[in-house]
Amino acid sequence: MFTQEGSHIASLASYISSVAILISLAALTGCTLWWLLESDTYLFAFSMLFCWRYIRFFVNLVGFCIYRPVSTPKASLDCHLPTDVTVIVPTIDPLGRDFEECLHTCCQNRPKKVIIITAGQAMLEATRTVVLPFITKYEATEFVIDSTDAANKRQQVGRAINMIETKFTVFMDDHVFWGPKLLDTILCPFQDPAVGIVATNKRVRRLGGSLWRRCWNMLGALYLERHNFELRATNAIDGGVFVVSGRTSAIRTEIIQHPDFLPSYLNEMFLLGQCGPLSTDDDNFITRFVVRRGWKIKVQYSDEACIETTVGVDNPVVKKFLGQCTRWARTTWRSNSCALFTDGTVWYVSPYSAYAIHLTSLTNFAAIVDPMLLYLLTRTVWYQQVRYPSLPLAGLGCWILATKVVKVFPYYARHPEDIVLFPFYLLFAYFHSFIKLYALLTFYSCAWSGRNLDAISLENTV
Repeated sequence: MFTQEGSHIASLASYISSVAILISLAALTGCTLWWLLESDTYLFAFSMLFCWRYIRFFVNLVGFCIYRPVSTPKASLDCHLPTDVTVIVPTIDPLGRDFEECLHTCCQNRPKKVIIITAGQAMLEATRTVVLPFITKYEATEFVIDSTDAANKRQQVGRAINMIETKFTVFMDDHVFWGPKLLDTILCPFQDPAVGIVATNKRVRRLGGSLWRRCWNMLGALYLERHNFELRATNAIDGGVFVVSGRTSAIRTEIIQHPDFLPSYLNEMFLLGQCGPLSTDDDNFITRFVVRRGWKIKVQYSDEACIETTVGVDNPVVKKFLGQCTRWARTTWRSNSCALFTDGTVWYVSPYSAYAIHLTSLTNFAAIVDPMLLYLLTRTVWYQQVRYPSLPLAGLGCWILATKVVKVFPYYARHPEDIVLFPFYLLFAYFHSFIKLYALLTFYSCAWSGRNLDAISLENTV
């Protein structure tokens, strides 16, 4: 297996030097600002908070602009083919409206094998019935259908791993839809033998219906749009990402068939081993495992590598979507803390991402930070001496608003008719700070919020 793991001493030296550089830069910036601002305590506090919040915005914007996806190799001999791929699709909703379309778009990419893992005997029989026409239609693709006793994504994926015989594995959620060239495109980065996992571009399928439903669907779309921006930016700068989404990702099979992978994947604990094992956060675990083993991560951000997915806007729309948001926020607290303080690999593999993703995520409370910036500005000596004090306040407010627009601009460029709903997004962005705070206070909960998996497991035992 090819990895980029250096010696223990070299890794330790790299870690120490990266931390030393970050501490030195922080100290130098603080002292310089203090000197320049003539000991104006409020201006100093404002400047430090502003820099902490927005330096990464400038750098990420540069990273977003300089990013380039990996193109298809000119020589066909250098290409990896869809026949080198096994697709794993864990599902607990084989009769749902999305599952059949999901399978159609998958099979149109011509993978070697599709492994579908469900939960319980009743659901296994239902899945076999749904998949039967696909077996007839797509004869070149081998289908394997199996089940676990519990509705648990980690257990379902774990059941499939030992069935894989191809060089590459692609994870696919059961509510995701691919374009016809997706597999060809996401295999391109594997031309580099150091690349271990590839992330995709993600969009939420636009839905009609009531204005209320459209608003919540837009929030889900903007959530992924912000993720796309950050993944593309940080991956271009130092190769780091906060997570390779499990909605669809490609990975070298040898990584997940490593002897250390499956036991850790199925039995991940947190809070010093006091809580768990986790059933959620599976894609975060895989991302950290890949980084820890010395492999590179590549984000393939292009139209051909774009997936479509749905979010929880079915009735009751608010409860389901907010449940998903809470689960994602808990994952952020658990996974980023683990990456920084338990694992630690991110500090020397991608030190910029350690700051721009993991550290800042722990302090990113817009409902607190934005008003604090405005307050600190009004308390500075400079502000009290300015002739028109409303102008700097308005300028700062416009700046805060502009930074919130940049990350989601691609969505509104595609759907300008939704611009009128932008105020709803702003309100939710601030409300999300309270979701994040609640998630911090309940981070120990491993529930798959947004889906009642216990009810599914109970039904399968009847």
